[in-house]
Amino acid sequence: MRQYSESELRQSLSDIATPQILVVGDLMLDRYSWGMVQRISPEAPIPVLQVARDDQRLGGAGNVMMNLSVMGAEVLACGVTGKDEAGEIILGLLQEQGIDTSGVEQQEQYTTVLKHRMIAGHTHLLRMDLDPPSGSVVRQEGLIDFLKKTIPRVDAVLISDYGKGLLGNSMLRTIAALCKTHHIPSLCDPRRNIDFEIYQDFTLIKPNRAETEAAVGFPLIDQDSILRAAHKLKYEADLEYVVISLDQDGMLLFRQANDYQFLKAETQEVFDVVGAGDMVISVLAYLLAGGASIEQAGFWAQLAAGMAIQHVGVVSFTRSDLLHRFEYGETSGKIMTLEQLSRYLPHQELPLIFTNGYFDDISAAHLKFLHQLNTLNGFNVVAINSDRSISQEKG
Repeated sequence: MRQYSESELRQSLSDIATPQILVVGDLMLDRYSWGMVQRISPEAPIPVLQVARDDQRLGGAGNVMMNLSVMGAEVLACGVTGKDEAGEIILGLLQEQGIDTSGVEQQEQYTTVLKHRMIAGHTHLLRMDLDPPSGSVVRQEGLIDFLKKTIPRVDAVLISDYGKGLLGNSMLRTIAALCKTHHIPSLCDPRRNIDFEIYQDFTLIKPNRAETEAAVGFPLIDQDSILRAAHKLKYEADLEYVVISLDQDGMLLFRQANDYQFLKAETQEVFDVVGAGDMVISVLAYLLAGGASIEQAGFWAQLAAGMAIQHVGVVSFTRSDLLHRFEYGETSGKIMTLEQLSRYLPHQELPLIFTNGYFDDISAAHLKFLHQLNTLNGFNVVAINSDRSISQEKG
């Protein structure tokens, strides 16, 4: 695979305008109840969570849509919710983000997927899942009509398949055929424990290590076994590319047996891997929709994944965030711009504790103060004054 210079890599991202990307997938609502446990229930030996705050976010394909929108894409959503409270909330969250929901149907017989997490401090106590009943059928006629009208005019199509009943063989075949006819990149984040041949004729699939092992039937223990798995997936499903996420081992971009590239993961502290897979497929779609090569798309996807795991919880990045990381290299996930912090704070369960200062000539008193601050049970933000404000105040 081709190697690109730093200037070519930078340009491949900075030159992207506003690509139109259609995301087809299983929409979910992630609900969080934050609180504290101070006693055990008298009814059973279980903790009682005193809820202080509830939070609701887009999950499943909705998280991918959010990622793409924050990066600067024009996102069109295609999926289904039930005619219920969770479905209404999902539609509202999508529309708040400026995502086109004309391809989202609310169907009477469908139950919106809801995942409700109950959290005390940093401890997850319980997750309750509400899924469509077994055997639920999604009516696809209207959705397929929408796809036929929409796919010819977008720059890329991304499939986010969580196996909740939306993406059957008929819909997948329709999407693949339309994308192939109109020469539009089609990317898929597949579900686990299925035959990947159902994704035949897609441009690219991006399974992780576990999903790949389940599909090919053997473990990925070294580069030879990883390449053998990628070769098997590509030719059995007639794909253009296979991208395998390999957690701490990075990522494989595979075009054919003599044309592949292993991208190494950055050496860094891992805070949270939740959302890293969604980030990878989102960045791949954004770059390919913008006209970048698979090598350029893979570079930025791997960089974004490295950023994602340095943050606690699911977080989205702007194009400026990615370019900043590229220019200035790895920094701790605790170092953020004001823009990043404004997106990150709403997802924190602890009270905000804020201080600021010059810290240009740090002293023992500074260190003692910061150490005491760290003993408080809160989300601590230490703001550093800019050089300009320091010079204005201190001369």
